[in-house]
Amino acid sequence: MAQKPDIPICILAGGASRRFGADKALAVLDGRPMVEHVLDRVHDQTIGPIAINTGNAEAFKVLGLPLLRDAAWESSGPLAGIYTALDWASQEGFETVITLAVDLPFAPLDLVTRLSASGVPSIAATKERWHPVNGIWTASQSETLGAYLESGKRSAHGWAEHCGAKVALFDHGPDGVDPFWNVNTQDDMVAAQRLIART
Repeated sequence: MAQKPDIPICILAGGASRRFGADKALAVLDGRPMVEHVLDRVHDQTIGPIAINTGNAEAFKVLGLPLLRDAAWESSGPLAGIYTALDWASQEGFETVITLAVDLPFAPLDLVTRLSASGVPSIAATKERWHPVNGIWTASQSETLGAYLESGKRSAHGWAEHCGAKVALFDHGPDGVDPFWNVNTQDDMVAAQRLIART
């Protein structure tokens, strides 16, 4: 059996969840918080540490994982979380880090290997759509990302293009579900529950 890669993962759970109406990372899906579903999908993919990027450390303490609050660019969207992940990885002595949104209960089970195989940096994509928040980055990119944010830019797509990220294409699951289909609304949560019940 091939050895698992030693690559840290940072789950981005610092969003405001405005469209959802509550913290969707903690929303109950099939009897458990959404964040636990995402962790289940990735925890066997790496021997590296897994951290949660959140401004609500108290709510996530029970997970027993490193909790990372945005030290810079707070309220600047998901790129702030990526910046925090890069800084954390660098401080921990890792050259690369993977970031993954917390609202992906069907995240791919080959996320780490496929992103790694595409090269660094790389972002995830399915069919013709990019999912640039979900990617693998070089920890040393924090300075470049900081300059990008300093310029007033906030687009994750723009950042992926700016840093020359490659694209790692992921297939839909055997049930036809896009692994990067994300839960944005309460209706999406209902749909996610139906998908889980179906599988």
